[in-house]
Amino acid sequence: MFNTKRINYIDIIALIICLAFIAAGILVSLNRFWQYEVFYYDFGIFDQAIWKVSRFQAPIIDHFVVGGNWIFADHFSPSIFLLSPLFWITEKSETLLVAQSIIVGLSAVVLYSIGKDLLKSKFQSFSILICYIFFVGLQNAVISDFHEVTVMALPFMLTVWAFVKRKILFYIISLLVTLGFKESTFLLGATLGVAIFFLRTSWWRISLLTIGISLLWGFLSIKIIIPYFSGGIYQYGVDFPKDIGDIVSAFIDYPLKIRTLFYSFFSFGFLPFLTPQFWIVIFQDFFVRFFPKVITRWDMGLHYSAQLSPILGVSSIYAFLLLKKRISERFITILSGILIINAMILYAFILHGPFALSYNPDFYRHTKDFKFLDDLVNKIPKEASVMTQNNLAVRFTHQDVFLLRNDYQGYDPDYVLIDSREGQNPNNFFGEKNLDKIVDRLQNDSNYEQKFATKEQFIFRKKE
Repeated sequence: MFNTKRINYIDIIALIICLAFIAAGILVSLNRFWQYEVFYYDFGIFDQAIWKVSRFQAPIIDHFVVGGNWIFADHFSPSIFLLSPLFWITEKSETLLVAQSIIVGLSAVVLYSIGKDLLKSKFQSFSILICYIFFVGLQNAVISDFHEVTVMALPFMLTVWAFVKRKILFYIISLLVTLGFKESTFLLGATLGVAIFFLRTSWWRISLLTIGISLLWGFLSIKIIIPYFSGGIYQYGVDFPKDIGDIVSAFIDYPLKIRTLFYSFFSFGFLPFLTPQFWIVIFQDFFVRFFPKVITRWDMGLHYSAQLSPILGVSSIYAFLLLKKRISERFITILSGILIINAMILYAFILHGPFALSYNPDFYRHTKDFKFLDDLVNKIPKEASVMTQNNLAVRFTHQDVFLLRNDYQGYDPDYVLIDSREGQNPNNFFGEKNLDKIVDRLQNDSNYEQKFATKEQFIFRKKE
């Protein structure tokens, strides 16, 4: 990606900023984990499956809808198992969070390389890099647990890099790995195939192959593979719009959606509007997020901009390529500087990027406030099965763990761990909120004995 014979100060600064992005992502992600702000849904599900495959076991997960089945009953994402060898080096669950930050940081390096190849200008490519790594949607994705679509940023970027470099075999391999991160990526692959047809008509066969492979992937994943593992269920299907009015309204029917659209494009200087080849790729991402009535997908929080981020980055490079044919290099250089300033202002003062936590001393001091929970979870033996809450379950994903349920007897856990403090993150109680009722049942259950208790924390052990 970097030609060592031609590296100059812009390359060095770009590399330093990418490393700083990785470091910030790691620091924030790890401290959120240590603050019990990372949850079994979704981090624990992926961690449990990837860990089991690293031990050559079936990736069976606990899940409220398709629990007791392979993870493929929920989503078909075989590419996540490329990360399984990491657990041959360490048993720490936090490894996935470190890997995620590194992988997304490497996608920024590839984006910078793509820009240099196409624009023949390091400064112009650097400006797009800044837009990418300062994009709040991408930063939120990096620090929001672990998700397959977040780490997919690198193989997708490598797919585009292979296209730019005309490396067909590498392009096909990268495309297949990209598709393998989630069944819904068939839309990304199919629309990318349309985009490359208009970007390079000589690749029309590869374009058709991309579309065909992607559509086949979607059909096999959604209609055959997932139902096979789930017993006929695919829980993420949505109704298709009835007419064009439904499609249009899906983008403008709530102020939150309009805000997300505005700031997503604003973060890249509205350059993606200048690349009609990528409009369909951008459209499919927003439509999949906006059409379902799921409000958590509508803003730039969590991981829902993870797939959009590399799309906007790449389309911005092609927008610059178009502008270079119509306006002077001097104006493009000025525009590049404006993009850098704009990205930093949005990050620091308007959207308040989450990576700011990495240089906030109070954030690190807060980590020390959770030593009492560390002491609590350490009371559970490593070989025991345990049932507990969403935020605590992530500490037991390398042993048999179940999310807390009122019908705990049906799961027969060796231990039940409960933290009923008030003022907790509502996500901690995902699935079961009436903890007092469960505590009362356990205290009167002849099969369990209370091994530890405070006014708010309880550990029950199954009697031998």
